Amino acid sequence: MNKTKARWHSPFAGPLQVFENFILRICKGFLLTNMKNKPIAIIGGMGPEASAYLYSALINNAVKQFHAVNNEDFPQIVLYSVPVPDFISSSTKEKEALEILKQKVLELNKLNVLCGAIACNTAHIMLQDLQSISNFPFVSIVDEVVTQIEKDNIKKVGLLGTPSTLNSSIYQKALEKKEVNVIVPDEKEFPIIEQAIRNVISESSTGEDMNNLKRIADILKSEGAEAIVLACTELPLVFPIEYSLPVYNSVEILSLALLERYYSRKT
Repeated sequence: MNKTKARWHSPFAGPLQVFENFILRICKGFLLTNMKNKPIAIIGGMGPEASAYLYSALINNAVKQFHAVNNEDFPQIVLYSVPVPDFISSSTKEKEALEILKQKVLELNKLNVLCGAIACNTAHIMLQDLQSISNFPFVSIVDEVVTQIEKDNIKKVGLLGTPSTLNSSIYQKALEKKEVNVIVPDEKEFPIIEQAIRNVISESSTGEDMNNLKRIADILKSEGAEAIVLACTELPLVFPIEYSLPVYNSVEILSLALLERYYSRKT
């Protein structure tokens, strides 16, 4: 004989459960829809080609990694292209650029943004100042690149970027906290890297730019680098597609981080 105790069922349990599930589905759908409708905000224009590349990477990765098919599957994106004064190799106009970017952040505060990003590694020198006046979280391109390097258990990297980025040590400090050693090019190479970056901005890149970047990366490799970090959003547009070491493309890494937050509703 089955001695299992009979369970008491309220005559209202069935209808109540159905109603509860119905309400939960409505609430869940309402919350997800509203969160999904919050846009990703990109502050770009530094330079425009790199900003366009980030937008393209977001769309491409939405398809490849998050299986977007129809229009409504793609993320809502606000791209604010801001022509700030140049601070690629000098800090003399950095304060002026910061004031302009602060104004744009205040304008974005009105849009109920999910998260924001800056399509420029060098501008991350100003990230704390911008975050302090923002009502939405910024996703740091530096933090995301460093996190990926740590996940991959890379212990020594070669760093390529603008003179301002390299001199600021924003990457070096973040990587060293994770016990990752950083090799920076000799200062005599800074103008060569800068020129390659400026040529991307002006759409005048040459094969010589690519060869120069490869030569400098080869030097970093010979000094023990296990991977190369492209710590400038222009560099992936001119660095060789195929290279003998792993290459950390900061634009691709940032695009995936933004999409993960968008599709998983992470803030």
